[in-house]
Amino acid sequence: MIPIDDCKLLISCCNHKGGLYLLQIKHQQYEMKKVLDVGCTGIAKYGSLFVVISNSHGIYILDENVKVIKNKPLSTELDLHGVAINNDKAYIVETKTNSIGIYDLKNDLERVDEIRFSPVNEDVAHVNDLHIANEMLYVSMFSYPPRKSLTSFPSYLSHKTIPRGVILEYSLEERKVGKLCHEKLYQPHSVLRHDDHLYYCVSGEFLVKRNNENIFKCLGYTRGLAVKDQTMFIGQSESRHIPILLKKHSNVLLDCGIYVHDISTKLSSFIHIPSEEIYGIVVI
Repeated sequence: MIPIDDCKLLISCCNHKGGLYLLQIKHQQYEMKKVLDVGCTGIAKYGSLFVVISNSHGIYILDENVKVIKNKPLSTELDLHGVAINNDKAYIVETKTNSIGIYDLKNDLERVDEIRFSPVNEDVAHVNDLHIANEMLYVSMFSYPPRKSLTSFPSYLSHKTIPRGVILEYSLEERKVGKLCHEKLYQPHSVLRHDDHLYYCVSGEFLVKRNNENIFKCLGYTRGLAVKDQTMFIGQSESRHIPILLKKHSNVLLDCGIYVHDISTKLSSFIHIPSEEIYGIVVI
């Protein structure tokens, strides 16, 4: 493994063989254990606690020892994805309805508001992840403006489709889209802001970008991203989109895990995760 300071990560894995893993890196060695045996998507810190999203089981609240202290089931029809925390509210992507549901963490996880990107109650934008910084919401989605109907959605996954994915900025104070930060992206995910830079995955191109710069490329579907100092943690999935992506990339690596990448030296190590699809990574 490349030299790295001791740290702990929580890694969420979705769909088949999904779960939540605790990965501890210490003295250049690592230990891993599965702490939730259900498919998980979004994950975020909330003080000393953690908010974890599961499309099949709703919202989990975990304590500092990553033990479940609360669970609130939500409709599986919402197709829950990413989560971000702001002012004791959980902002949860409800992909099926092109929405971000806002849930009160102080009031029994009650859904108190929403942000919608289309009035259509079917997935026409594929909103998937989000990050909040300075009252600005950064959102990744596969199509913006959203399409008019679901009938055109499968073409998002075609290697022949012109990429329509974006990272957009939404003002929580003004309650409106401010600007498109980046566009013409092929399946963007895992947006985050770190040291005044915007990092995100362009999953369909197996890339991680910092602003407009390509800073990492691997041999598989990139999703799940965290940065600590000069170390970047990148998830790679055995994607369900692999048959399509193989038409465009002949060197796809069918392995699930995380890359530990030194941004300064550009050296990387790979840690296998016993799942198929990584969704989120958080540094504890």
